[in-house]
Amino acid sequence: MTQDPQWPLQQAIYAELQGDTALIGLLGGSDRIFDHVPQESDFPYVAIGDMALNSFDTKTEDLAELTLAIHSWSRYRGMRELRRIMAAILEALEDSALPVAGFALITLQFRGSDTLLDEDGLTRHGIQKFRALIQAP
Repeated sequence: MTQDPQWPLQQAIYAELQGDTALIGLLGGSDRIFDHVPQESDFPYVAIGDMALNSFDTKTEDLAELTLAIHSWSRYRGMRELRRIMAAILEALEDSALPVAGFALITLQFRGSDTLLDEDGLTRHGIQKFRALIQAP
């Protein structure tokens, strides 16, 4: 792949999450989706995390495979809020036809998730993993 699709994919994911009214309602506003979380951010919030790019070229197609993580944080007592946020993210992204500028998104698949209680004993953290297959024009 001659062009790097990571930033265009991140922009498409961000736009999709920003436009999802169910997710925005759970978060309490569209200003709670980040790629860098400012200190003192109000809970709950979501961050687009790390992304890895691998060549997936064939003899006839210029393809890239990207794996990425979406992180969710909540301080709600119990798992209800975190699980609802994660469900909204999954609903918004899995198998969606995101417009990725300069590329064709072939598929965006959910690959798994984890939930943990952070060391502070208050903050619940969800991690969702996705795989994207992208074709260059």
